[in-house]
Amino acid sequence: MLDKIKSIKNNLRISERLEKLKIKQMSERIFGFVKKIYDALYKFFDVLGKKFSKSGVSANLVSISGFVIGIFAINFLAMEMYGYALFCILINRAFDALDGAIARHSEVTDFGIFLDAALDYIFYAGVIFGFALANPADNAVAAGFLLFAFTSASCALLAYAVVAYKNNSQEKLNLRQSPFYLGGVAQGFETFVALIILCIIPVWFMPIAIILGVLSLVKALSVIAAAYYNFVIAVKAKKKNHNG
Repeated sequence: MLDKIKSIKNNLRISERLEKLKIKQMSERIFGFVKKIYDALYKFFDVLGKKFSKSGVSANLVSISGFVIGIFAINFLAMEMYGYALFCILINRAFDALDGAIARHSEVTDFGIFLDAALDYIFYAGVIFGFALANPADNAVAAGFLLFAFTSASCALLAYAVVAYKNNSQEKLNLRQSPFYLGGVAQGFETFVALIILCIIPVWFMPIAIILGVLSLVKALSVIAAAYYNFVIAVKAKKKNHNG
């Protein structure tokens, strides 16, 4: 009897290991597939950005144009015209990739970085507001929570950027990227995928908004923790080493 129990346990352990191995292999394949798509898109927009840069089109003009088109998504969401809203969102994100590519092949300016980040924050907040307008009875509370969480993460990132830039520390943000794309969870990619899903299946707004909101709050806390380490612990350690 004991031998049978041990055999069953061993079989369960083996099956669990096989399942973990399958999940790991599957996740690696998915990650590899996504990376290939990302690399292909990056090359495409890089080539396109180089051509636009040579033709004299400015990155700021593309940023503003993409923002204006993206803001129309709010109107379409309010009227529950999700297909048109998705089209505006996709155009906005394409222009966002294009303006960065143009800047890389021309000149990266402080105002361009500011404009790109500011318009991104306004666009994402506007889309969340649009989903609230689409179905206030079901979406308003979840949209309010997501806006609260999104604002928390945004404010934490921007406050970190200000202090890091002021101190000119080694831990400051990479000014060639929008602060929206710092490390951690709730990145631009996750938000972009969530918006696509929501436009296709709008009845999923509440659970997806809650999940994305929780991830945004986790990101805000992680930025606060990073700020405490970089601006307090690391500074004290440097002073101690310098005095020693």
